[in-house]
Amino acid sequence: MTIPTSNNNELLVEENSSLEGLPNIRDPKLQSGSTSNSNSTTAANNDTTKENCMNDRTKGLLVMMIGVLVISPDAVLTHFLSNGGSQPWTIIFWKMVFAVPVALGFAVYDAGGISKLSHQIQYGKYYYPIVVPLQAAVDTCFTLAFVYTSAAKALLLINLNPLWCALAGRFLLGDVLPTRTYLALGLAFLCTLVIFVPELVQRSNSQEETTMSEFDEGIEDIPFVENDGALLGNVIALFTGLGLAAYITLVRHASTQNSPPVHLIGCTPLAAMLAAVVALIVRKGDVLPESYWRIDTNEELSTTEMNNNNHQYWQFWLASVAQGIAIGVIFICITIAPRLITGAEVGLCVLLEAVLGPLFVFLAYGDVPSLWTILGGSLLLVVLAVHEATPLFHKAHKTIRQSIQNRRTRRSQCLKEEQHHQHDLPLEVTITKPSNSTVEVESGESE
Repeated sequence: MTIPTSNNNELLVEENSSLEGLPNIRDPKLQSGSTSNSNSTTAANNDTTKENCMNDRTKGLLVMMIGVLVISPDAVLTHFLSNGGSQPWTIIFWKMVFAVPVALGFAVYDAGGISKLSHQIQYGKYYYPIVVPLQAAVDTCFTLAFVYTSAAKALLLINLNPLWCALAGRFLLGDVLPTRTYLALGLAFLCTLVIFVPELVQRSNSQEETTMSEFDEGIEDIPFVENDGALLGNVIALFTGLGLAAYITLVRHASTQNSPPVHLIGCTPLAAMLAAVVALIVRKGDVLPESYWRIDTNEELSTTEMNNNNHQYWQFWLASVAQGIAIGVIFICITIAPRLITGAEVGLCVLLEAVLGPLFVFLAYGDVPSLWTILGGSLLLVVLAVHEATPLFHKAHKTIRQSIQNRRTRRSQCLKEEQHHQHDLPLEVTITKPSNSTVEVESGESE
């Protein structure tokens, strides 16, 4: 019996041609290709996720940097208004008045409307009576510190608040503090001693010398108002940092210890209103610019003097509006940034104010901090920067190690797929050859 080999060949050709466009699921090349495609898709998704995270981090850093740059001139603006004869409570009043619209507008926007903001305030009724006066006190003392002491010392003492926050979190929220925090607290205390102890020793020696000389001359009045004011400003700045740490801790407690969390976004406009009312009471309603900033109608002034006074009047309102907007903007940035970046990164950005604030005062008035302030302040900034940056370094190191491990895993998978492909390729050849040889043998027997 003769087997029609040509027909079988034609059938094989037709079958192969009909299946030519279809993938062979047993082909290891295609299997490895599909695996590589799935791996590439997964890698692409991971890259997209990382890119989104990087974009969020970039946005958070940008928002926080904008807030720090906007609030940094606050020290030089307070210095400018104080030198013009403005009373500290007058400065506070107008700053808070112009801060209310900015803070209230963002609070309403973030809450989703006035009614929702009202519900949030009612829900946090146990927190608002404590947080609002606390924030009003912090806002008030923040300005008073710049009035009574130098911007460098005030900002250095205020920026100790991350360490106070760590201690408050340990005792109030049960946070576990790493060893670096205790070490940073000790070093920060030593840096503070470097800043203030030489000044106190110098003041004590100067006071003794002046007292002896004036006692010999029979003079009873001893002018130490400026030094006493500087000491008062340093104390106010220290308590400002403590109050800010207490405020941040209460905000954390409200958001982490309650379900659903309590949002204290309405505290800033209410605190600004409260601070403005207190300033108005202290000044007994006299919160208008002082005579330096306005024209005295009882005096006969030339046109040039009137123009100069009008220019000064315009400067007063411009500085007051700028301070109010700065307070509102930093509130918005501090609210948005922690949603996108870590608390350590926020702390690092805030440290920049301790450098920019005194720099602006130096550029405007030429005020140079003392040698001990520069030395101790520089060491303090280094301690705080290292303390805040250490967890970021650990996180980056962990991310790099994970990335290297994932890359090695993908490489080993690719090597296994190549070895599997090289092992399965001869099997396909051995399967196709017997059919051809069988056809030839049978055709030879038929002949």
